[in-house]
Amino acid sequence: MNYRILFICALAGLAACNGSNSSTPQTDTSASTFTDADAAALKPNAEAEAAALTAAALLAAETEAAAIKAKADEAADADTKAKIEAELKAQADKLIVTAAELVKAGQDGAAVEALKQAGLVKAASKDGELRQAETLFTAAKLPEEAFLLFAPDDYVLEDKTVYGGLPADSLAAAVDEKPSVKRHKMTLDGQTFWLTASAGHLTAFAKNPEKQDPQASIFYTAYTRDDLPKENRPVTFFFNGGPGASSIYLHMASWAPKHVVIDALNVPDSWTRGRPQTFDFIDSQESLIDRTDLVFVDIVPGTGYSEAIAPNTNQTFWSIDKDVELSRQFITRYINVNRRQESPKYLYGESYSGGIRVPKLIQALEDAGIGGYEKVETVDKFKFKVLTGAVFHSPAFDYNSTNQVVSDFPTFAMVADFLGKSTAPDEQTSIEAYAETVRSIAARYSTAPRFTASSYTGIPMRIPTYLGGQLNFGRYTEALMPGYAFNSYDGRMHLKLEPFTWMPDALTYSFDFFEEDALNNRITSHLPEYVNYTAKAHYINGSWQTSDPVPEKGPELAFELWQGRNGASGLANIVAAIARDPSLKLLTVHGYHDTVTPFVRSELDLKGVVFDPAKNLTLLDRVPVKNFVGGHMIYYAQESRAPLIKTLHEFYDAPPYGTGPTIAKAQSLSIPSPAQHAPATAISLH
Repeated sequence: MNYRILFICALAGLAACNGSNSSTPQTDTSASTFTDADAAALKPNAEAEAAALTAAALLAAETEAAAIKAKADEAADADTKAKIEAELKAQADKLIVTAAELVKAGQDGAAVEALKQAGLVKAASKDGELRQAETLFTAAKLPEEAFLLFAPDDYVLEDKTVYGGLPADSLAAAVDEKPSVKRHKMTLDGQTFWLTASAGHLTAFAKNPEKQDPQASIFYTAYTRDDLPKENRPVTFFFNGGPGASSIYLHMASWAPKHVVIDALNVPDSWTRGRPQTFDFIDSQESLIDRTDLVFVDIVPGTGYSEAIAPNTNQTFWSIDKDVELSRQFITRYINVNRRQESPKYLYGESYSGGIRVPKLIQALEDAGIGGYEKVETVDKFKFKVLTGAVFHSPAFDYNSTNQVVSDFPTFAMVADFLGKSTAPDEQTSIEAYAETVRSIAARYSTAPRFTASSYTGIPMRIPTYLGGQLNFGRYTEALMPGYAFNSYDGRMHLKLEPFTWMPDALTYSFDFFEEDALNNRITSHLPEYVNYTAKAHYINGSWQTSDPVPEKGPELAFELWQGRNGASGLANIVAAIARDPSLKLLTVHGYHDTVTPFVRSELDLKGVVFDPAKNLTLLDRVPVKNFVGGHMIYYAQESRAPLIKTLHEFYDAPPYGTGPTIAKAQSLSIPSPAQHAPATAISLH
């Protein structure tokens, strides 16, 4: 076999083999075999052969590329262009097969350099051929070239649509679905790789895969490793809560390739004069991009750059049921557009999303199965995957069980201890041990009206309460540390007020929402700079009112108008989802110092559902709760980012859950009805 001629023929479309070299036996490269004996015979002259092959390959590749480009430029009709495209793909397939032969012959450098210069590989018609080329590039330590085989070209999207956030706003028609694209190099845990950042809109239809009855244009930002095989590469959909939040908090501060640095323990005095306008923005060393592709979704129409499509309005989807169905159809649309039917899939929900939206969405996805998926040629539909797992981040699982003294007291005591205000004997060796102590104290505190627990709370009287009896964090901190404003989402965060203005409402903004301006400023610059997406509209962080409302927003928005929230619970949905798929991986994470969704509340909610009566197992045994230093947005606590990402890595790396109850047992479960409690002052669970 004269593999040098074979290689040049493959590059030049076999035309060179029909002239002076016609006496050379013709070889079908797609079926050719190259034995070890062939390779051994070539090795003595490997260096000289490599140099000659490289020069010949480059010349042939450049000549052929120029010829095809000239044909394309001259093509006047679609049929001619289609023929040229077919020719290009055929050349690419032959080139890859031949390059594989060269690798077997020990000519890696020649094969790879030819692939780089030819510029034909990306048009290859078969994924299998591209994977061969990827193997060549990887073996030659050229990971960027391997990535570029699969990654889309960079594309700047200038979105001139002005999106509206009011209840009655809607778009006349769906937004174009072509996303922006920008490719990046990243180093994480000592490994360098490439990723694709993209942003845009997908239409959530009422019917899939028929793509009928458009509901809303949903904005998303995705970070993907396009060079990894999709059938093995997980994809995770991230949802913030509220209800009424965009994905800005998770997107800008948690597990994306870059994140803002919010040090919850560093609150400058300058914040008394107004919200901070910027935070440092760094390459993340705790990103989840090494485990999963990331899709941050602004699922609530009227937030981010998402909006309903007429005749619907934004408010059409401001209810639990409508929101869950819209979320399901968005995910289905993303899967179909990006050919992720075979990929493992995860949901990550924070706060309202963690406790209500995601549990209900898990059941909705499991019930729907693969019915909305489009077919993929050559792929058996039985390889399609529905859902692999979900993370519940700072969830509120049951709105009937909120604001109970027994579940809220431990968080108040943990805050006091962190601030150095507790005087209880410090015999514990860890924060976990102290948390266990205050759990036990809480039971007595909730039932003994005269028990002050002052050594744990740091104040001489019992913790002040609202009219309904639930603990009042605002009045508690006034007694604990007068002259300071505190943040409900992370009770450790405090801001010294100016003299003679010691009331927290002396601030011109809500300290609970200190990050709003800085995050909005950052995403406004991040999307065009890092993602190639430029918007004309203003990004809407959340659809709710604070003490300093945005002028163009109405008096009531999604949070205030959300239907079905009172009494909502996601516990039964978790049970139903496990009944359909017992292998689901599930995890709950909480911050010890979050007074909005306290960690003990989730523990009690999950423990209240007996999962296996015979073994006396509860949902708490099936859905572990992992607690960390910090508040509602645990990732704001710099000291907890590393341990939390380690826990998430272990979760993603774990096999499917295999020791849980059978479907029959799960189907027999019943959910106890918790006692009703008076509602507390409404606060968004973002």
